Amino acid sequence: MKTNKPALHERPLLLFILSFVILISHSCSKDPITPDNPNPPQPPQSLSKEFNASTDIVILKHELRAAWLTTAWKLDWPATATGAENQRNLLISLIDKLKSMNINVVFFQAMTSCEAFYPSAIFPWSAYLSGTQGQDPGFDPLAVAIQAAHERGMELHVWMNPLRVGAVSTVNVPSHPAVKYPERFSVYKNVRYWNAGLPEVWTFLQDAVKEIIAKYDVDGIHFDDYFYPDGLKSSPDTWDDSAAFAKYGAGKSLAQWRENNIDMMVKSVYEAVKLQNPKVIFGISPSGQYANTMALYANPITWMQNGWVDYLAPQIYWQIGHSTADFVTLANFWNTNSYGIPIFPGLAAYRLGESGFPTTAEFLNQVLLCRSLQGVMGNAWFRTEHILKDPLNSYIKQNIYSTPSLVPKMGKFSGTVPTAPSVTVNGKIITWSPVANSLEYVVYELERDGTTNKWKSLMRYRGGNTTFEGGNGKNYVVIAVNGREKSSYQKVVFIN
Repeated sequence: MKTNKPALHERPLLLFILSFVILISHSCSKDPITPDNPNPPQPPQSLSKEFNASTDIVILKHELRAAWLTTAWKLDWPATATGAENQRNLLISLIDKLKSMNINVVFFQAMTSCEAFYPSAIFPWSAYLSGTQGQDPGFDPLAVAIQAAHERGMELHVWMNPLRVGAVSTVNVPSHPAVKYPERFSVYKNVRYWNAGLPEVWTFLQDAVKEIIAKYDVDGIHFDDYFYPDGLKSSPDTWDDSAAFAKYGAGKSLAQWRENNIDMMVKSVYEAVKLQNPKVIFGISPSGQYANTMALYANPITWMQNGWVDYLAPQIYWQIGHSTADFVTLANFWNTNSYGIPIFPGLAAYRLGESGFPTTAEFLNQVLLCRSLQGVMGNAWFRTEHILKDPLNSYIKQNIYSTPSLVPKMGKFSGTVPTAPSVTVNGKIITWSPVANSLEYVVYELERDGTTNKWKSLMRYRGGNTTFEGGNGKNYVVIAVNGREKSSYQKVVFIN
């Protein structure tokens, strides 16, 4: 639907033009400043540098800033690196660079086509590591990634492809699940997919996530959009699941049954994650268009309605103003239909320079739109290689993520919420009392939002200290943090 409203990237220019016209109109005023005109226009009063607790408002928001770190086809990693030492160093370097641009969550692809990037009793080692499926690469990439992320204050979510088994042309080792369980997959366009209509497939995926959570200190499990094959719904008889349908269909139509299969798969994995560790969150990144994800027999609205996911990261890989997949329309759709589940729209960093993404400003406009929606609490970027390259890398650092952010609260697990630290000021030194159940503290500097009475919070310190040296003419608040639980702040302090 077309609109006469200016696009987001055009509005700063429009405001500048309007301001310029107003300025000219005032400068050309015919009202002289004379004794006969005792009320000449007054210059605007300067705004106070000090926060006024009786009138002003602190805006303190936490934002997920995720990056997909892709291992399939060696896209982001290990790329051309060979050997354990080189691959380990490159992986740490990528996570370090993501940290430098204030990314706070890594979606590390640790299982692709039933090949693992960690020692597993269920999957063989990935061929992308050594060139040979099943060959030990000499180190544990998932353990390295988790340690690197946690040392930098970032979360690590294990990204897994749920139902993709791999190409028919791939010769698998005996330990590969496709060799062990040939009765559990079907073939579509020369690619094997697990038959989601089989309860044993749900159990298999449960076992896969439980193995990871039992062995590693992961923060989340992340599934992408590999459900039933794309195109199957328009030719439903080209998929061999008739025996399973006859056994488990229970009076449903084929389409209803397949959609229910995906629902039950999602539900069973969610339950397995929470049973293994209720702190670990489970999220999915479906297509950004509802019709596209429904074409895979996957209904994310059902998952959110029933609380079977802790967040949804729809891949909205189109620009603002797209004729059939407008970013604004899609972001609003997921925000409206989220049922209280946090939404983290995926952004198409790989499209910079393509039609609709001529400049980096498109991404700023998309992030600003997301920040304006109540149910949207951040974004995920596809993919790491593209956001680590200029001009996008520098642009994100300077214009989108100029200061760090804590990860927002996700999931139903509730830890102990720490109390607000008691704060005092002596000269420039801000001091606060240690807080029980607090793992770290965060100091925010307040910055007035334009000429409003709202003040934005900019993170200036995060760590275990209980003192911070502020700057003259600055306002600060201090909070205590216990994992994803955060305290409020006691008061705003001002340094003269």
